Amino acid sequence: MNMIGRAERTRWYHPLTAFALAALLVGCAAPTPYQKRDKGVGYHDFEVRPGVFFVSFTGSPGTSRGAVERFWHRRASEICGGPDRFTILAKDPDGVTVLEPTANVLWPQSYPRVESLIQCQER
Repeated sequence: MNMIGRAERTRWYHPLTAFALAALLVGCAAPTPYQKRDKGVGYHDFEVRPGVFFVSFTGSPGTSRGAVERFWHRRASEICGGPDRFTILAKDPDGVTVLEPTANVLWPQSYPRVESLIQCQER
C-alpha cells in the first residue's frame, strides 16, 4: 500500500476515535437513574435478620449527593412499605473513592454513596 492510502485511512481514524472517546466520557458522567445495582451503581439491599435490612445506593460521579440520598430513602420506603415505616439504625453517608481504569491512565473518582441499616416497623 502506498503512503497516500495510509494517510487517507489515518484521517478517518482520528475523528472516529475522538467521537468514541467523547461518547465514552459522556456516558461515564451521566447521573445514575433509580435502578437496581448494575455495573457498580444503583441500589443494593439484603435482609440482615428478620425486619432489619442493609440498604445502599451508589451513584456515578455525575450523580448529585442529594439524588443519592433521595434514591436511598425511596428504596428504604419501598422495602418497609412507606417513608414513615422504618427506623435508621446506623448510617454511613460518605462516598467511596475508587480507581476507575481507562485505556491509558488510572485516576481516582468519587462515587457518592449512602448505606445504612434500617429496621422496618411492625404494621
